[in-house]
Amino acid sequence: MTESAYPVDFSVPVDDEERSRFLALTGIVLFSKAILLIPHLFLLTAYFIAVQFVVWIGYWYILIQGGKPYWVENLEIIFVAWASRVFAWFTSTTDIYPTFGTDDNYPAQVTVVEAPEPQSRPLAIAGILLLRPLLALPHLFILVWLTLGTLVAAWVGYVYILVTGSLPLALHFYFVGFHRWWARTWAWIAALTDEYPPFTLKS
Repeated sequence: MTESAYPVDFSVPVDDEERSRFLALTGIVLFSKAILLIPHLFLLTAYFIAVQFVVWIGYWYILIQGGKPYWVENLEIIFVAWASRVFAWFTSTTDIYPTFGTDDNYPAQVTVVEAPEPQSRPLAIAGILLLRPLLALPHLFILVWLTLGTLVAAWVGYVYILVTGSLPLALHFYFVGFHRWWARTWAWIAALTDEYPPFTLKS
């Protein structure tokens, strides 16, 4: 796989794509596979709310100092990496149940190249004024619609796994590309990078 030119990437290595028929069946029945993720979803929701304050504090650091301290970036990366593991398991790109917090050994990984300093102060001001998400609206609009399609694709994947025991590579690459786009958009809003994300499912 070629290395991504964008500073934020998401990847899940391709394996034999053999998957659990039992987990696929739980997904087919009213997406009940999500019930097994309730502990993650509960904690991630709380983390998401808390990390919004951390992101906002980070904007102030950029405005004053030109960059963010390690602890701010680390808390932001933990959120996007954790959410990425949950997504990977839900969509069957891996059958390994997601771990809580951080995990450098999990198959699904988010990588973030540290933004060069000084970071953009105008973008930091836009963040402080809660305007930065508005600049990402073109991405968010497309991604909301793609999310609906991804739910359908995930269900199709469950059916395919139940019948054949494996996830098609085409679905694997789609799920990875879709979540990569989400991760990049959130990372840009959170000022993990000032490079505006590309409109693509590819790396």
